[in-house]
Amino acid sequence: MASLRVKKKINKLHGNNSSISIVEALPNDLLVQIVGRVASRSMADLYKVKLSCKEFLNASEDGYVYQRASMDNFALVPLPWFKREKEILFLRRCRERGNLEIFYREGMVQYFKTLMLNLGLENLKKAALEGHHEAKYVYSMILMANREDEEERKLGFDLFAELKNSVASCRKRVKSFVQSMWVKNRVIVPNQGLDLCHSSSCQRNGTEKKKKKKKYSTWYAAAYKIDDEDDCTLCKYCAGNYELGLFCNMFPV
Repeated sequence: MASLRVKKKINKLHGNNSSISIVEALPNDLLVQIVGRVASRSMADLYKVKLSCKEFLNASEDGYVYQRASMDNFALVPLPWFKREKEILFLRRCRERGNLEIFYREGMVQYFKTLMLNLGLENLKKAALEGHHEAKYVYSMILMANREDEEERKLGFDLFAELKNSVASCRKRVKSFVQSMWVKNRVIVPNQGLDLCHSSSCQRNGTEKKKKKKKYSTWYAAAYKIDDEDDCTLCKYCAGNYELGLFCNMFPV
């Protein structure tokens, strides 16, 4: 339908002896979608697109583009005195438009470095519940480690289970983040999920008696690249507890 409208617009303008490019004929919402996708992949490419024509330049100012903008070119924990004014303004607009990577990064620094625990947890929660995978990984770990609220602990295990085969990649990126900052708040409380496991068919890996043959759930096997998926008997609580131990090991004692 959109392509038909573009063709009609081009034909109409050509009929009036006007010259028009394909980009000029595109509807603004489609231009915004294109620029937003570019922004989510590369800031360098976004800069090139903005320079290419005024239509893309105008589209780049849409809030959707700031919401989708990649943060790969920005330091995970930027030093305030190294920030330029344009960079500060750009990041501020990204945050105002709900860029989830901004909320994740702020939450990580606030919770683990500056000890602004409540604010940090809120930012991690916002990013996690709106679909940011690394934020969901960290937020689920924090909830799973909380012995004071059993409902929140169970929510943590549920959120962790949603990550499925992205667990390993999330862990790798979160570990890189943790190593990039001076950690003041440590999560060092593994073995929190065992009391929640009541499944007679669950075979715990690395948390109870060693078995001759290890058994894993299908998604857990995929997450940790385990070949044997014949016996799907590891419950989400024991899988989560095992991951919680790996998460705690990221932090220096």
